[in-house]
Amino acid sequence: MTSIVNIKKLLSVGLVNRLQANYGQFAFENILKGFAAERCPVIRINTLKTSVQNMMISLREMSVRFERIKFLPDSLIITNQKEKFFEKLPMYEKGEIYFQGISSQLPVLFLDPRPGEKVSDMCAAPGSKTAQMAIRMGNIGEIVANEKDQIRFEKLKYNLEKQGVKIVKCLLGDGGELGEKYPQYFDKVLLDAPCSAEGRIDTNEPRTYKFWSEKVVGQNAKLQRRLFRTAVRVLKPGGVLVYSTCTLAPQENELLVKGELEEFQGVLNLEKIDLDFKYKLPFFEGLNGTIKAMPSNISEGFFVAKFRKV
Repeated sequence: MTSIVNIKKLLSVGLVNRLQANYGQFAFENILKGFAAERCPVIRINTLKTSVQNMMISLREMSVRFERIKFLPDSLIITNQKEKFFEKLPMYEKGEIYFQGISSQLPVLFLDPRPGEKVSDMCAAPGSKTAQMAIRMGNIGEIVANEKDQIRFEKLKYNLEKQGVKIVKCLLGDGGELGEKYPQYFDKVLLDAPCSAEGRIDTNEPRTYKFWSEKVVGQNAKLQRRLFRTAVRVLKPGGVLVYSTCTLAPQENELLVKGELEEFQGVLNLEKIDLDFKYKLPFFEGLNGTIKAMPSNISEGFFVAKFRKV
């Protein structure tokens, strides 16, 4: 494994110093090791098209080894194969399985969309969480999935069609403008916001960290605040909003949550996320019960906060 010293040399001094100051030396070194780790593939089984039991039988017949995840019963950690092994298999081509990391699945787990509900996915592409929600809802209800970028919008539509999702209305446009069209319309809102993506850093892929700067963090935090205000506007009273990012930056996570709770005092309550599940994921409990997953060999870094509108 690449040494801590060599990993630090690859990253921005500003990022390294902030991580070390925020987490202390032991956790800081584990985060750097997570940046350098080769992650095991995680497949989410599409129960619209097959069953978990049938998929496990098929995988065992191909001598694929896997581990189950207690709190994500339709997902498996693959321990002896890479993604490329699956990409030409019928199960992948037919949309029976989908690659989606453990931490990426947490926002939908905590949003808990139910059949018949109206749900907004404000920044939806490439559709991983959109499809995850539709599958949990049994293709019953309504999901409005918004994406601003044309290329990513096409990817969103492709992934949803491949997985047999029928209840999603895809919108191409600025998620911050949804408030005019859908005031207090949705039972639940997922704001998986654009971010500086620190949790997805892979030191074997320079494109994942070379773009980082304090300016990028600040620009994303500004956009996130704008989208958050829209999320509150489109949510029904009594509804649930889950905010998530794949970054470790406090400006985009804990500090944003603190600021929005102050702005929406009397309108939003922050709900503690249940941490009863036990697994090998390194979790930190953040501000008043938010969750931050640290980068590791089985997860990307992720932040999740859950709110309820009064």
